[in-house]
Amino acid sequence: MVREGNGADSMTTTVLIILAITLFLLSCASLVLRRSLADSTAGNRLGESIAFLSSSSTDSQTPDQTASAPNRQTTNPLARPLRYAPWALGLMATLSVVLLTSFPNIISISIGFVVALILTQLESAWYDWRISRIEVQLIDLLDMMIPMLRSGAGVSTALATAAESTGSPLREQIDWCVQRIQFGDSGSVVFQRLSQRIPIDVIELFATTMSVHWETGGSLAPVLVSVTRVARDRQEVARRIRSNIAQSQFSTLAVLLLIYFVALVLWLDRPEPMEEFASSGIGSAAIAATIVLQAIGIVWMNAISKPKT
Repeated sequence: MVREGNGADSMTTTVLIILAITLFLLSCASLVLRRSLADSTAGNRLGESIAFLSSSSTDSQTPDQTASAPNRQTTNPLARPLRYAPWALGLMATLSVVLLTSFPNIISISIGFVVALILTQLESAWYDWRISRIEVQLIDLLDMMIPMLRSGAGVSTALATAAESTGSPLREQIDWCVQRIQFGDSGSVVFQRLSQRIPIDVIELFATTMSVHWETGGSLAPVLVSVTRVARDRQEVARRIRSNIAQSQFSTLAVLLLIYFVALVLWLDRPEPMEEFASSGIGSAAIAATIVLQAIGIVWMNAISKPKT
């Protein structure tokens, strides 16, 4: 009875330690995220105030000097505040396996490494989805701008009107461009800053087109039609690539799950030999190497199959 009580007390202590570590890491992550958002918001307000008060000095600068100045006017829509969160969660998974199970340390470390790699892939997929969403929003923006330009509306008016029906985060960026142009900034400089803030090929093509038109003039609608066609072609090619590689990805995932299923069946059927194998030095090293190599294979497959259009 005393041993059972000691075991229960140790299990309770272990759970409390894990909860304390989890709360500490989550509080640190939330603090870092709040500071980054606060710094970006303060930078936005300070940048807007400085740009508004020093508009005369900005006009005296060349476009290259103005474009190379630090850009703190708007929050970066492609910022990745959760880039390092998967590795923190992987460390938490390693500590949890070490404290709650009797697995060897090398297997516990490999499990945490695999968790971190999988979460890194999820964060990267989320980032790619944000890029694709901005490209789709740009296509919708151009589809609304082109008829207004053909009907005789001005560029600034068409841009502002189309931005009202555009989703976030592109709407905020276009609104900032319209506001800076209304404040008297050069349109070519404003769109150069837009391409620096959103380093996507389609956005850079759109920004370059608008900058050139602002300097040279001419008919803008036919050029934007070509930009829209390029953006649609990129989306179509990326969609076809994803559909072609989906079958191979599901097949690979099924094979990996089958391996773990077979290992589980062997463990339940013959637990003593499997425990002896897993507790030995060679067995634990082989299991850890297998888990890590499978995770690296998944990351490698996703890297080479990612559409680069």
